[in-house]
Amino acid sequence: MKKIIIALALLGIVGTADAHWRGGCCYRGGWIAPALIGGVIGYELSRPYYAPLPVYIQPPVVVQQPQVIIQQPQIVQDAPLGYHWQWMIDPATNQQKAVLVPN
Repeated sequence: MKKIIIALALLGIVGTADAHWRGGCCYRGGWIAPALIGGVIGYELSRPYYAPLPVYIQPPVVVQQPQVIIQQPQIVQDAPLGYHWQWMIDPATNQQKAVLVPN
């Protein structure tokens, strides 16, 4: 887009300059200056366009949550007479606990 705007601006400058300049080799035929400018514009438009250097995108960071391992405590002591150990879920905390239950 920039090249087209520059080309149109140069053509406008050459057109106004040629109308006021009457002399030298350019007046006869009036083709040398437009040919030179057209050649420069054609050369610039025909050059291959090279894209800017590639932008390297870093891969996304994956954060894995560690696995939660809950080890239940081992009941080492024996239950007193008339009671036994039993695993129950506490409704307040939703955790499994060892409790003494009467026989």
